[in-house]
Amino acid sequence: MSYTIAGKKVLSEHLVLGVFGSIGAAVYLATRGGSKNGADAKASKSAPAVPINASSPDEEAFVRQFLAEAMKEEK
Repeated sequence: MSYTIAGKKVLSEHLVLGVFGSIGAAVYLATRGGSKNGADAKASKSAPAVPINASSPDEEAFVRQFLAEAMKEEK
């Protein structure tokens, strides 16, 4: 079976291949991930966005040290 598109005969097999190619390209572009130099990497390197509400300076120092070690392990 064929269709007439823009005055030309197009086989249904070619339409199916075009649809599959478009879906494949969309999936590839959606799942290829972001770059390492993007805004997400910059946000994770900066100070934490949530303030540390510690009851004592010792507790705050412990939390900051723990976060620094966790960031170091992440790299």
